[in-house]
Parts: sequence; structure tokens; C-alpha cells
Amino acid sequence: MLLPHNITETENCNQKRETSRLSELLEQYEEPVRAIVHKTLEEYVEKSFEEFMAGKIGTVVPRISDGKPITEYRNGTREVKQVVVDTLVLDDFRIPRNRAGGFRPDILKRARRKAGRLAELARELYVNGVSTRKVRRSFERIGIKVSGLSKSTVSEISKDLLKEYIRWANRPIERSYEYILVDAVYVTIRKSCKRKAGTLIVVGITHEGHKEVLHFTLGTESERHFDEVLQNLIRRGLKTESAKLIIADGAKGPINSIVSHFGKEKLQRCVVHKTRNILDKCPKNMRDELKAKLNRLWNQSSRLEAERYLDTLVEEYGEVAQRSIACLLEDREDLLRYYGMPSSHWKTIRNTNLIERVIHEVRRRTKVMCTIDSEKGCYGILMGVVREQNERWGKRSHWRKS
Repeated sequence: MLLPHNITETENCNQKRETSRLSELLEQYEEPVRAIVHKTLEEYVEKSFEEFMAGKIGTVVPRISDGKPITEYRNGTREVKQVVVDTLVLDDFRIPRNRAGGFRPDILKRARRKAGRLAELARELYVNGVSTRKVRRSFERIGIKVSGLSKSTVSEISKDLLKEYIRWANRPIERSYEYILVDAVYVTIRKSCKRKAGTLIVVGITHEGHKEVLHFTLGTESERHFDEVLQNLIRRGLKTESAKLIIADGAKGPINSIVSHFGKEKLQRCVVHKTRNILDKCPKNMRDELKAKLNRLWNQSSRLEAERYLDTLVEEYGEVAQRSIACLLEDREDLLRYYGMPSSHWKTIRNTNLIERVIHEVRRRTKVMCTIDSEKGCYGILMGVVREQNERWGKRSHWRKS
């Protein structure tokens, strides 16, 4: 039993310790208010710990980590580097510790949720084209240095996006897609060199007009790489028999892979890419004229009218632009196949412009970032862009204008 003078000495020691801690915090923070809040919350946690330990000191209890019986007692304190409480960031927050473990104050749970929201915000800033350095500095200006935003760990954001990509790229495909569009984008890995990462992108459109980026992966436009992409989609549930057209540019690798998996009769060449190829082979003084007439060819009212107009172009330019006409005729069937589909779909399925929109967004965001440090960074940026694009596309049917 403690004598009165012992009780007085204990109270004096506690008071001195509390005064010393407050002095430390006042030196640590520029604002006295933050020091007082820090001190008050540590006292709150201390009282919670005393309630948690009531009746346990000196008793044999199972250790939380492995269940081993041990004698319970207080085991000093541990420091949490940062705790976010509303708009205040508290550094080096002390938490009492017991030998058996298991003490988790509510304030830490709230702090973890707050830090998680800040990390989520940082990730969205990164995806929207803000460099990791700028993300960190933006938070530092308001005094926030939570885990995941420090100089050494801010790049972990892209790793989280990579994990999201892995889950997304292995999800089952449950819808049936009538139209499948494929194309590639090349993203610069580092601005200081010429290295670029090729990225294959696949977009699907259902009968009802639902659009979705089905898959993307880093790789070249070789037949082998595109075989891997299509086999991945088929393995996840893509129904090849439901697809009516596969729209692609002129790269031989994807075209050969499409023909082997879907058949030649389902291939639709992108008329925009083909127009560029035709004009590259045309005399310069005739390019504007031929471009206008090619646009008329792609906008005829029926397949029959398109065939007639094509014959007229052959007669008119067969001698003066032989290489251009030969380029046009070598893919005649593959260029006009979209005319066999509903006319309301023609504008979308005769080219790969849907993918070009995704590619444009990727380039817009990566341009302001100056550099992408690694292939993981490419996957991170692309995953963020694709997620947002699919969310926008999911709001309404592509075939309905309103």
C-alpha cells in the first residue's frame, strides 16, 4: 500500500513528465495549438490503454501474434510517424504498448482511413498527369507527409495501379461483343531517350451499344504478341462467334492474328489509316482532291453505291495515281465490309477512332509529366485512363445520341 508521501511523489513525477512532454511538443511544432492537441490526444490514448489493461497486469494471457501464454505487463511505447486528425498532421505520436499486444486505439483507425483517402487522392492526381514530385510537393505545402506520399515512397502509387491492372486484366468477360476494335499506342518511357513502349488496346461494342476497353498490354504489333492478347480475351470468355467485325489498322501482325482467330470475312480495315496510306502514294498536287473523294466513298448510302463510286474512282485516277489506286484496290473487300451492318453503326465501325480517343488521353496526360520512369509507370497511367474511360462509356449506349 502506498503511503501519502509516496502518492504525492508519484503525482509530482507524472506532472513533471507531462510538463516535459508538452515542452518537447512545443519545440517540435511551430503552432502551440498543434502541440496542445497532440498532448491531449496522447493523454486520451493513455487512458484508453489503462482501461484496456485493467485487471490484466501480472496475469498469464495468450500473445496475440502466436497464442503463446505469457505474463502481461506494459512494454513501453511505440511511435507512429504521422497521425492525421481532420486537418492536423501530428508527428511522432506515442502509443502505449503491452507485451501480449492487441491494443489498437480508435484514433489510429481513423488516422488510417484519413491517410488512405489522401493516398487515393494522390493516386488520382498522378493518373491525371501530375508528376510524383509535384504530388508530393502539393501535399507538403499543407504540411501533410503521410505514408505513401514521402519522397521515398510516392512511386508506390503506380505499383498500386499495377496491382489494379492485374486484377482488371484477369476479370471474366461476360458480355457478347459484336464489334471489336484494335490498335496500338507508343508511349515514351523517358524523355531523355528515344525508347517508347508499344501498347496494344482492344475495345468492344455490344449489340446494345455498350462500349468498353476490354484489354491493354505492353508489346509490339507482332503477330505473336497479338495472338497472346486475343488468346487472353478468349480464355476470359470473349465469344468469337458473336463478333461480326474486327476493326484494325494496316499492321500485318494484328491482321494475321485476327484472320486466324476470327476468319478473313470478319476483318474490317480502318478507313482512316487506309486513307493516309493511299494519299502517301498520291502525287502531291492531287492529294486534297483524292482525299475528298475517298471521304465520299466511305459515306455512300449503301454497299452497291460504294462499289459504283469506287469503280468511278478507278477510271478517273487509275492512270494518274496508279500506286494510290492499287493500294485502294488491294483491300477492297476489307474496306467496304462495314456496309453490311446497320447504317447507324457505320460511322463508328469503319475506323478505330474510339481507341484514338483513349490514346489521345494517354498522350495528353503523359506529355505534362515529362517522363514515365518505367514500364510499371506506363501500366499505371494507362490503367487510370482506361478506368475513367470505361466509367464514362458505361453511362449510356453509343448508338443513342442522348
